[in-house]
Amino acid sequence: MFRKQTAARGSVTVFASLTLLLVASFLLALLEAARVEGLESYADMNRVNAMESVFSGYNRELFEEYGVFLLDGGCGSGTLQLSEIGGRLLEVSQKNLRPSASGRVWKETQNFYQMDVRDAAVTHYLLATDYNGAPFRRMAAESMKFQFPIELARQVKDGFAAADRAMEQGARSRAALADAETDMEAARERQAQEQADTSPPGPLTVSGSEHVENPIEAVKKLKETDLLTLMLPEGSSVSAKAIVGADTLERRRLCQGNEPWRESGGWYETLCYQQFLKTHFSCYTSDEAGGGALDYELEYIQAGKSSDRENLKKVVQELLLLREGANFLYLQTDAAKKEEAYAAATALLAATGLAAAAPALAQGILAAWAFCESVVDVRTLLAGKKVPWMKTAESWSSSLSGLVTALTGGVQTGTQTEGEDYGGYLQKLLYLKSERILNYRAMDLLEQQLRQREGYTHVRMDAMVLFLRAEFIYEAQPLFSAMVTLRKLETDRFAYKGVAQYGYLSED
Repeated sequence: MFRKQTAARGSVTVFASLTLLLVASFLLALLEAARVEGLESYADMNRVNAMESVFSGYNRELFEEYGVFLLDGGCGSGTLQLSEIGGRLLEVSQKNLRPSASGRVWKETQNFYQMDVRDAAVTHYLLATDYNGAPFRRMAAESMKFQFPIELARQVKDGFAAADRAMEQGARSRAALADAETDMEAARERQAQEQADTSPPGPLTVSGSEHVENPIEAVKKLKETDLLTLMLPEGSSVSAKAIVGADTLERRRLCQGNEPWRESGGWYETLCYQQFLKTHFSCYTSDEAGGGALDYELEYIQAGKSSDRENLKKVVQELLLLREGANFLYLQTDAAKKEEAYAAATALLAATGLAAAAPALAQGILAAWAFCESVVDVRTLLAGKKVPWMKTAESWSSSLSGLVTALTGGVQTGTQTEGEDYGGYLQKLLYLKSERILNYRAMDLLEQQLRQREGYTHVRMDAMVLFLRAEFIYEAQPLFSAMVTLRKLETDRFAYKGVAQYGYLSED
C-alpha cells in the first residue's frame, strides 16, 4: 500500500563536464558562423534598401513636367553635397537596422541579426552634365521610347538625313551667288573700259536702252535688311523674354563626377531625344508659350542666344539656308527654269562681250531665285502653314520676272497644304546640332524652369545625380559565441565593409 520514496542522486565527472562544454562551444560556434553569414546578407539588403530610399527622393517637378528622374545632389543649394547624401544613407540604414520597438511584436521577439552601420560614404557618382550631358540625353531618350517606337523612328529617319544634304546645297547655292557677283563686277568693269564716257557705269543694258532687272544685286540688297521683320506675319509680335547668358551650362564651370561612362547610343536614341525636345519644349508657332524663362525654347536650343528675339532671328537665317539648299537642288532638275535663268544671264551680259560667263552667271541667278523662294517658304512656315520638302513645278511660288519687287511689296506666303510645318523644319535643324549643344541647352531650360519655383532658386543641373556608388561599414556584437567559449575572442565586435550602387539608368 505504501511505497518508499528515495531521493535520486546524480553526478558528472570533470571529463564529462569538459566534454559538454566543448560540444556546446562547437554548436554555438556553428550558430555564430551561420549568424555571420546572415549578417552579411542582412547588410547587403540594408545597403540596397538605403540606396533605393535615397533615390526615391528624385525631383518631382522634373519628373512630372519632363518625365526624367534626377536626384538633387545639392539639396536645393546648387552645390553638390556628397557628405549630405552620405549622411542620408547613414540615417536611413541605421533606422532600418534598429527600428523603434513601439509595437508588441518587437517587444516580444528577439532579432538575432542586430547590427549598426558606422559609416556610409559616396565614392563614385554620375551627374547629368557629365560627358557633355550624355547621361541626361540617355535618360530623356529612354522616357520617349514607349511613345516613339523604333518602327515609327525608321519612318522619319531619312527625312532628318536629307537635312544635312540640303545644308550642303545651301552652301553651294551661296557660293554660286558669290561667284556670280564676282563675274558681274568683272563685266561691269569691262563695260566701263569700253565706254567712251568717263562717268561711273550705270545698270547693265541690252541694246543700249532696255533695262534688265538683276536678281543677284537685288538679293544682295535684300540680305542687308532686317530679314526677321520682313518675314514675320503681319500684326505679329516677338517675345521680349531673356535670360542671363553667362550663367548657362556652356559658359560656366561645371561639377564633374568620377563614374566611368559607356557610350551606347545610336540613331534610335538620337531620334528619341529629338522627340523629347519636340514634346516638352515650345517654339514660335506653339499654341501656348512654354511658361518658362523663354517662350521660344526650341529656338534657344538651336541658336543659344540670351533673348527670344535673337534666337528667332538666328533660326530664321538657318531656315533660309536650309530651304535655299532644297530649292537650289530642285532648280537644277527643272529644265524650263534653268533655261529661263540662262536667258536672263545672256541678256545681262549682252552689252559686255562676256558671253562665256553666262553659264556661271545663270547658276548665280538660280541661287538668287532659290533664295527668294526660300523667303516665301519661311514666311509660310512662320504663318503656321506647311511647305513641302522638295518642290515641284506646281508647288513653286515665285517667278523670275519681278522677283524681288514681289517679295518686298508685302508679306506673301505659299498656299500649299502638304509638307512640313515650322516645327518639323526646326527639328531638322536641331538634328544637325552637336549632342553637347543640344544636351546643355535643354538642361539650361530645365534649370531656368525650376528656378522660377519656390525653394529652387539656386538649383543647378550639374548637381543632379543619376548614379551613386557608396561604401558602408557595419558592426555587430557576437551573440552565440559569447555564451560559452574556451578562449576569449580577440575582438568583441564584428566589422563588415560592403559596396552598393544604384542609378536611374538601366544600363548602369
